[in-house]
Amino acid sequence: MTRILVTRPGGASARWRTLGEVIDAPVLRIAPRPWSPPERAPAAVILTSANAVRCAGGRAAPFQHLPAFAVGVATATAARAAGWRDVRDGGGTVAALCDTVVAAGFSRALHLAGADRTAAVPPPGLSVEVRDVYAALPVALPTAVLGQLATGAIDLVPLYSPRSAAEFARQIDGAAVARALLTLVAISRAAAAAAGTGWRHVAVAESPDDDALFAAAAGVCDKAR
Repeated sequence: MTRILVTRPGGASARWRTLGEVIDAPVLRIAPRPWSPPERAPAAVILTSANAVRCAGGRAAPFQHLPAFAVGVATATAARAAGWRDVRDGGGTVAALCDTVVAAGFSRALHLAGADRTAAVPPPGLSVEVRDVYAALPVALPTAVLGQLATGAIDLVPLYSPRSAAEFARQIDGAAVARALLTLVAISRAAAAAAGTGWRHVAVAESPDDDALFAAAAGVCDKAR
């Protein structure tokens, strides 16, 4: 049976268990941060993660009537569940989100984000105020999990972000686990790059979203059978 290590905060979704045995061991935990709304009201809101939606809390309520441009399906779903009324697909990356906001005719946006985010320069005609509403803090992998990784007992490690990829690689190297034992599936090329080189195999999702990450992992599992 395929053994999958899910390092995502909050654990694995049920569908990962259709691929094999799942071990939940987050390398990051999400910590909400206090934030203050902008003095000048935005015309739209940019949401780059479901964590940002959850951690923004009640302070975001005055903006929930505005168009909210979500980075992907999971973020859009979280936004609707939290009470956002007009949630739109933003295109998968921060740059694409900004372009979509401009194309929709908006010139001012509020970006609710994590403290460790990919920097992006807004396109001409768009003013973006960023508020860090959460931080992702490192969590040490359990000794037992490191032991499984060191013996090749874990077949696949999905990586959901550049930050989690870098943290996973740091802990692997710190524990002297051979990278060549491990197969990774990265949600984006940026995440794959953050993990570095030397792994047995690295697959990259076709688009930076949960569905594509799962599809890439399923493809790796199929080839391994």
